Amino acid sequence: MSEPFTLGETFDGALLANAPRVRLSRRGIIMGLASGSVFPFLTGCSTNLATGESQFLLFGDDQIAGMAATAWSDMKAQTPQTSNTQLKNRVLNVWDRTIKGAAKTGHVNPNDQWDVAVFDTDDVNAFVMPGNRVGVYRGITELTENDDQISSVLGHETGHVVGKHAAERMSVSTAAQVGLMAGQIAVASSEELSKYGTAIGALGGAALQFGVILPYSRKHELQADKLGVDYMHQAGYDVKQSVRLWELMDAQSKGQRPPEFMSTHPDPARRADELRTYINARGYALI
Repeated sequence: MSEPFTLGETFDGALLANAPRVRLSRRGIIMGLASGSVFPFLTGCSTNLATGESQFLLFGDDQIAGMAATAWSDMKAQTPQTSNTQLKNRVLNVWDRTIKGAAKTGHVNPNDQWDVAVFDTDDVNAFVMPGNRVGVYRGITELTENDDQISSVLGHETGHVVGKHAAERMSVSTAAQVGLMAGQIAVASSEELSKYGTAIGALGGAALQFGVILPYSRKHELQADKLGVDYMHQAGYDVKQSVRLWELMDAQSKGQRPPEFMSTHPDPARRADELRTYINARGYALI
């Protein structure tokens, strides 16, 4: 279950359930660690052309799109979609304009096909799955005050795709499996440390969760926010409304969210502040 009011869920859980698991013998890993040859593929990085940042990627877009196909089909089969034609057309019209704005930046192919579904639930949220699949809940459309804010939501989801966030998060999680396994083997192989194996394992898992995986997730959310603003601007929407959206989200979710360091998403107030700074720096508007 996603956190309340955590716009931008990428449904990584659906992917990680199908992600490859590391299956090597204890002896094989020990020998590999000794020779420095275990999992050399974990050192590869690439540069994302849209963000200009180096990314740790073990999986390609086609791989993760295939993994998400069943989850998307199940989602559409199990969750009611809106029968409100006016609402659906509104979302699709804003989507069409926003994705054209994204195409102007060169970040997406204007000929790409997208599957956009509007689900008839109260969830104040939206999400994207690999393979250009976008889900919008009725609840988020009811929170928003105008089409500009809906464009902010949809631009954000496009930003996740452009940023290859699902692939990177899966890659980091897979690497974390390898790191934990290697660490557990090292502890078990030490007479002195083996007596503390359970405690050390728990600390290692917590360190990876709070020190690596969750910070990656929060970084991706902020990155998607800013890419979404770029697409809003190119589409002719009022980028100041992206800040207003997060002010609304902040008001709605007070007292319902965990501390930021425990969350996959940054605090809404922080997101609003980051967007103000970004919009002013880009010269899109003065806030």
